Amino acid sequence: MEASHQRKAIGEFLKTRRSGLSPKQMGLPEGYTRRRTPGLRREEVAQLADVSVTWYTWLEQGREVSASAEVLDRLASALQMRPAEREYLYQLAGRYNPSQREGAAQLTPAFKQLVNSTPYPFFVIGPENRLVAWNETACEIFTDFSALPPEGMQMLRLIFLHPAFRAKVVNWEHTTKVAISFFRKVYDRCADQLWYNRLVREMTEQSREFAEWWPLHEVADKNGLQVKMEHASMGRLQFEIITFTQINDLDHLMCCIYMPVPDTPTAAKLADWQHAKTAKPRI
Repeated sequence: MEASHQRKAIGEFLKTRRSGLSPKQMGLPEGYTRRRTPGLRREEVAQLADVSVTWYTWLEQGREVSASAEVLDRLASALQMRPAEREYLYQLAGRYNPSQREGAAQLTPAFKQLVNSTPYPFFVIGPENRLVAWNETACEIFTDFSALPPEGMQMLRLIFLHPAFRAKVVNWEHTTKVAISFFRKVYDRCADQLWYNRLVREMTEQSREFAEWWPLHEVADKNGLQVKMEHASMGRLQFEIITFTQINDLDHLMCCIYMPVPDTPTAAKLADWQHAKTAKPRI
């Protein structure tokens, strides 16, 4: 969607939400003058959201004004938006919704079953670049994600700073440079948020490679990216990363499936591992 169309859509969306609310609902006085249109006045929305009337008027008119994530959150609260409406507002504004922090809680039981039953490494990345779901195969191939502390669950930290994770990737430098590029594409709209700036700052301080590669602003194509892994018992494994970023309406989640590269023994090795695992007697 072009920027002008996005601004127009934001304005129209805010108007409809404003018209559906009454001053009484919001604990505001009705006033002494008759309202020409139903709903709240712009001045009342601005007061509730703690923004200037001029700025809010320009936003509704589709002018070129910028709204931070924090301001969007205040507007959404002032207009009593439901979660789906909040997400739509952030999507139109090209921002990340900071209230969507617990991505795993929004995964349905059926989707969690899909993650767990997939025979290949599968994990889900949520807001703030944090892992929110994974399967047993991913733990076997990479590391036991369930043993990681909360502060270590950001994917960028894992790629650069987790020794076991990093050591298993044979072509680490190539795939990691692509990962930095993909991180920029997905998360640069969050550059005004505290978590983003803290992550970049700490990665720059803790990783020599990150500090060297991040300022380059290199753009790489992730499509068809292959990762070569070295496993203790299965040996060399080759995967192509398949990424999709839309799970029904949860577009703030990103799924990564590591598919075995065709014409390599990777799929057969994983099948043998699965068979040996299920064939073990239970204690």
